[in-house]
Amino acid sequence: MKKKVVACLLAGTMAMSLTACGGGGVSSNSSTGKEDRKESSADSEVGVEQTAEPQAPPEDAPVGGQFVVQITPGSLSPDMMNGWSANATNTGFITLMDGYGLTTTMRDRTIDWDPVVVKSHEEKENEDGSITYTVEINDNLKWNDGSKITAKDYLFYVMMRSSKQYAECEGDATAGVELEGFSEFLDGSKKEFTGLRLLGDYKFSMTVAAENLPNYYVLGNIGFTPLPMAAIAPGTDIIDDGNGCYFNDKFTTEVLRETLLDPDTGFRYKRPVVCGPYQLKSVDISTETVELEINKEYLGAYDGTKPHIQTIISKPVATETWRDEFEKGNVDFYKTSKGETIDSTLTKVEDGTVKANYGVVPQDQVNEFRFACDFGPSQFAEVRRAFAYIIDRDELNKQLTGGYASVVDCVATEAMADYQATKDQLESELTHYTYDIDKAKQELIDGGWTLNESGGEFVEGKDKIRYKEVDGELMPLILKWAYREGDDTNLYNTVIPPEAEKIGMKLEGTKMDFAQLVNQLNREGVDATYNVFSCGVVLPEFSSWWYFFDDAPERMGLWNYYRVSDPELKSITQEMRKVEPGDTETYRKLFVEFEKETNKEMPGVVLSTGTDYWFYNPKLKNFVPRAYDNWWGFVLDAYIEE
Repeated sequence: MKKKVVACLLAGTMAMSLTACGGGGVSSNSSTGKEDRKESSADSEVGVEQTAEPQAPPEDAPVGGQFVVQITPGSLSPDMMNGWSANATNTGFITLMDGYGLTTTMRDRTIDWDPVVVKSHEEKENEDGSITYTVEINDNLKWNDGSKITAKDYLFYVMMRSSKQYAECEGDATAGVELEGFSEFLDGSKKEFTGLRLLGDYKFSMTVAAENLPNYYVLGNIGFTPLPMAAIAPGTDIIDDGNGCYFNDKFTTEVLRETLLDPDTGFRYKRPVVCGPYQLKSVDISTETVELEINKEYLGAYDGTKPHIQTIISKPVATETWRDEFEKGNVDFYKTSKGETIDSTLTKVEDGTVKANYGVVPQDQVNEFRFACDFGPSQFAEVRRAFAYIIDRDELNKQLTGGYASVVDCVATEAMADYQATKDQLESELTHYTYDIDKAKQELIDGGWTLNESGGEFVEGKDKIRYKEVDGELMPLILKWAYREGDDTNLYNTVIPPEAEKIGMKLEGTKMDFAQLVNQLNREGVDATYNVFSCGVVLPEFSSWWYFFDDAPERMGLWNYYRVSDPELKSITQEMRKVEPGDTETYRKLFVEFEKETNKEMPGVVLSTGTDYWFYNPKLKNFVPRAYDNWWGFVLDAYIEE
C-alpha cells in the first residue's frame, strides 16, 4: 500500500454533525460578492480578504489572549466527549480536547501516520487477506495531568467503544468495527478482541478483517486517539495471553455508568483528563458557557503547530444578533451565508464602519428536511417524494437569502470534491424536484394513498386526509414535524402546511429548542414521534456513506440518522467502501450511482448549499478560513496581536 492515500478524515470526525441553525447558501454565481467592489489592499490592517494557504504560526508568535465563540442559545449539549451525540456546537470544544491520533490529515489534505505520535509502523498482509498494522508510539506523550500515555490507552479507546458495557451506557459502540473479532467482542461471545494485540508498553497491533478490505479510507479508520483508562475505568487492566486483548473483571457497566455518566462528575460531561491542544477549564450548561485553556503538556501537531491563544470561551448569542455582537466586538467572528447580510457587512467593512477581515469558502453543510424512514407515513418513499414536490425550494431560498441560495438535488455540498467532479453528470441525471402539485398527488396515488378515513375512495374537495392500508389497518397521511424557531422555519411553517393540504397530507409542526430536537432525532429516552426534522447537517470532506446508510441496528440513529433501510443504497455504499485507496475514478462512478439512489429514495429533502463568508476580528493573525474546517481548526494556527 502507498505511504499516503487519498485524503480523508480521522475515524472520530467522519460522522455527519447537526448544526444549530439553518439558512440558505450563496450560489456560485455570487460566491465572491465583490465583482463590483474595490479590492482591499493585502497590506491593509483591516478589510482584507484572506486567501493565504493555512500554515503554522511563526516561531515568535505571542501566546495569550482570549477567543470568544458565539453559540446559539439552547444548542449546547452537556457532552464534552465523543461517543453519544453528533452536535456540531459541541464538536469544536470536543475536538480541541482530543489529540494524538495515530494518523492525521496533512495540510495538503492527504493522510499519513503522525510522527509526533508514531515512532514506527509496519504493515503486513496475512494469508486470509486481512492486514495487520503494528504500531510503536513515542514514549513522551502525556495526558494533561502529567501521566504517561501508553499502548493500553489506545487499545482502551477501541475496546471500550466496541464493548457491550459501553453500549449499555447508550454509547456508540462501533469504534473497532473494521477490525477482526469486533462482533464477537461486542456481543460477548469471546472475551478477547482478536484483532488487537498488546506487544509492549508502547507497542500494539490492529488487524483489519479481510471482509472489510479493500477499504477506501483504511488509514482514517484506524487513526485512533487514546482514552485515559486509569481515569475512566479505575482498576481496569488490558491483558493479552496470545489470542487478543481482553479486560480484567474490573471493567463493568456499573463502573462506566459511575465514571462516565454521573451528571456532576461524569467524564462524559466534565472530562478532566485530555491530551489535545486544549483542556477543559470550566463548563456550565445552565449558562451555556464552556471555557478551554491551553494544555501545557501538548507536544504539538505533526508539523510542530501548538496553540497560541490562551483561552477559548463560548458566548450564547441569539442568532438574529450574531452580527450585532460581532460588530460590537463581543465575539471574535461571524459566519453567514445569506446574500443580503454578506453585502451589507462587506459595505460596512469597506467604509470602515466595521473593523474586520474575512474569508470566503464553500459550505460544508446542507440544510434539509430529514425524514425518519422507519415508521409512519415517512417510511414510504412515495410520501417523501411527494413532500419534495410541494416545496418551491427556489422561491423559499430566494425569500430567505435574496436569491443567493444554491439548490442541490443530492446529499452533497459545494465544497465536496467528489460532487464538484461529477456535478455536471449529476445535474443531467438526477430528478429535480420542482414545485408540482400534480406530480406530488401522482406519487401518492401510485403508492396506494387512495383511501379516506372510512376506507372508501379518497375524493378531492371532500376528504381532507389521504389514507393507505398498511398491515391491515388504515394509516393517515399525517407527518409530525420537529423544528427550531428561525427565519427559515418560520417561513416554512407559513407556506408548506397549506401546500400539504392540497395533496391530502397534513403537516403538524412542533417548535422546540435544539437540544430537544437532537434528542428526538436520536431518540434518546423518547419514543419515535416525529417523521421529519428541519436540520442543518455538516457533511465531512470524505464521508463514510457506508455507515450513514447501513441498516444494522448499531448504526441506526447515531450514524444512520435517516433510519433508512434500502438494499440498493446499502449495496452501493458498501462497494464504495471496498474501492482501493487512491482509485478515485472508480469511487466517483459509484458516488454518482449513490447520489442517484438517494435522489430516488429521498431520505431527506436537501434545500440548499453554497458559500460561507467568515468575518473575523483583525486582532486574529494567521486565522485562515477554509473549507472542511471550522473555527476550531482555524484557531489552532492563529495568534492574537492587539
